[in-house]
Amino acid sequence: MVIRATWKFNGQEKVILGNWHRLWWLLFGPLYYLFKGMFLWSILSLITANGLWIGFPLYNRAIVTRHFHKKGWMQNDALDAPTNE
Repeated sequence: MVIRATWKFNGQEKVILGNWHRLWWLLFGPLYYLFKGMFLWSILSLITANGLWIGFPLYNRAIVTRHFHKKGWMQNDALDAPTNE
């Protein structure tokens, strides 16, 4: 399930999590967080032996969505999508 978000400041829309986010994290580990702009999480995953290969991928959705929410991004819900009537 793709998670999209809108930035409250200017209305810009962005995909914050794709369908394969856990696989990308397993393949690239801390580099995944660097790509997302999450520098502290990247350092933490390096310190904990590459993110405790089970814990970080399982909680990746919560980690990334919470990070973007703190930065001012609001998650778009399927109910908010315009309908074609």
